Amino acid sequence: MTPGGRFLQDQQQVLDLDRLLRRHVSEVRDYTWAFHRRWARKGVTTIRGTGWAVRPFLLPVSRMHFIASAFHGALSALRSAILAAAAKRGAVTRLLPVHPEFEDCFDVAGGAASPAFLSHFRPDGFLFEDRFVLSEINYGNGIIISCGYTEAVADYWRHHPLIKRLGWDVERMHCRPLPWYINVARRFVRPVESPSVALLAHSEEWKTMLGFPKRVMDQIRFVCRQFEEAGMHARTVTEKDVSVDRRGNLHFDEDGRRVDLLMFITVGSTFLDRPELLRRGGALHHLTRPRIGDTWVLKPLSGLMVDKGALPLLGRIYTPRRMQDGFRFEIPHTEYPSEAGASRYLRRRADWVIKRSFDGKDTSVGAVSAPAAWRGAVDAAVDGYNYVAQRYVSLPRADVPVLIDEKHLEWVPSRIELSPFIYDGAFGGAGVRHAPDAEGLIMTDFPQGYGYSIALAV
Repeated sequence: MTPGGRFLQDQQQVLDLDRLLRRHVSEVRDYTWAFHRRWARKGVTTIRGTGWAVRPFLLPVSRMHFIASAFHGALSALRSAILAAAAKRGAVTRLLPVHPEFEDCFDVAGGAASPAFLSHFRPDGFLFEDRFVLSEINYGNGIIISCGYTEAVADYWRHHPLIKRLGWDVERMHCRPLPWYINVARRFVRPVESPSVALLAHSEEWKTMLGFPKRVMDQIRFVCRQFEEAGMHARTVTEKDVSVDRRGNLHFDEDGRRVDLLMFITVGSTFLDRPELLRRGGALHHLTRPRIGDTWVLKPLSGLMVDKGALPLLGRIYTPRRMQDGFRFEIPHTEYPSEAGASRYLRRRADWVIKRSFDGKDTSVGAVSAPAAWRGAVDAAVDGYNYVAQRYVSLPRADVPVLIDEKHLEWVPSRIELSPFIYDGAFGGAGVRHAPDAEGLIMTDFPQGYGYSIALAV
């Protein structure tokens, strides 16, 4: 088991704000209630109670720029490896154990070469005082939702009475990921008046999203309105709602309007459940290219290989980077269980996490799994290349001030996961997940007391 540690923050600024919080509990409580009501009137459901931190996470900006640069360098190396493999038939699936028909379905070389390939990411990782440990690459999934929610959280801090007392410039300290995201769209959209943007999720993945908490769909609708304010008409669609005309142009089936930019808002492997639809001549073949006629695709579906399943390769080809003071960017040791064998993970259960790769989500943490459940997870993982095993790292710890029952202020010992937004290699803000302290905690399944906030870079 790899030890954890404290979550990295500017401790002096944390202490300054905590001191004010203790003195002005009723003022903070009244302001927080009013904020939630104000955003409810905008049609946005915000997290309440212990999920709503009443102090932002305060991160050194130099560390954030370093993480963005190091991540971009790592993904650029991965893209180069994919491009080299794409030059020879069969080399891609030997390089990465993706679906055996992957090369028959996708324009791998065109997708990796596309300027849209590295345009935006929201990786997950653990920020300690001496290092950032990359946990998930997150090529595209869910970025639209987390981008939207940061606007609400940033608005909370922008008008917060205690932040105003301290004289902090929230506009300077918060990079606002959503405007960056919209600017990426603006860069790739066809140069026409009032362009239309298709925000596409696979129909099966869309059904799953509809079952998420109400705030998820609130965020998508909110982001669509922000596209409108930026002069672009955004529509949520599935693969059933767009098609290619005889001239090779993409359009909406509902009214025949041209699609001026296609953005995948979930980049899930559901498309590969029916590979015959993706191959040349298949009904969905047009979605497999980096451009459809003169319409760009953000992000190309060939990026399905840029997943946790690529971490073993990334760990081999990435050259480690450090700042002058020793702070480092780490890719945790990740391997394919099918190559190592079951006994490795059964002997030292607490040292490993097993994750589904390239196809959906399924995570088992050895440190907190019952022996029988862990045995089942290991047996599934060693049967092919559908899983990776990653060295277990405890999430960083921090005390997070929240309003218990939306009334009483308490500092809750918590575990923290950082999600920086990275646009073409530049730091574009950060989201922070937090939940009450527990060993073996993962944030993908909304643990009890789960919360989402933002980081201010200081």
